[in-house]
Amino acid sequence: MGIPATVVHVQAVHHFDPPLVTGMLPRPASYVEVLQQGETHDPDLEDQGYTIDPAGSEPIRIELVFRPYAFLELGDEVADRNGRAWRFDAPWDWHPFDGEQSGTPAWPLTLLSRHGEPTPKEAEAVARATGVGSHADELERWSGLTLARPATHQQ
Repeated sequence: MGIPATVVHVQAVHHFDPPLVTGMLPRPASYVEVLQQGETHDPDLEDQGYTIDPAGSEPIRIELVFRPYAFLELGDEVADRNGRAWRFDAPWDWHPFDGEQSGTPAWPLTLLSRHGEPTPKEAEAVARATGVGSHADELERWSGLTLARPATHQQ
């Protein structure tokens, strides 16, 4: 008996320190929340998707297919082609420093801050990764693989 290979998209990763008390041993130190391919996150639903314990006893193999904005880390600060500064909080969660609440960064991006001043190697990696393409391209690729839309893009 097994689970057939399937594509899921990660909604959240939770870390527990100390490990979570569930009544089962070993106690999980992390959970990965996933949605099945084709399912869009609904922020109004309390229970949606599935939780996986990546270190659990189930023989599950997870393979990363695509991570949008893999060249950025949460909290990175960038400047876009137009000189507008942004903070990256998640692939579909950008916050401009100018107070405007619309838009997305125009590529290429310049890494301004990553836990302080970025190293030349980190800055070069972001510049190279955003030398071509756009936010719309990242969104299109992710949506094509997940057959879903980010919650922030739902109307």
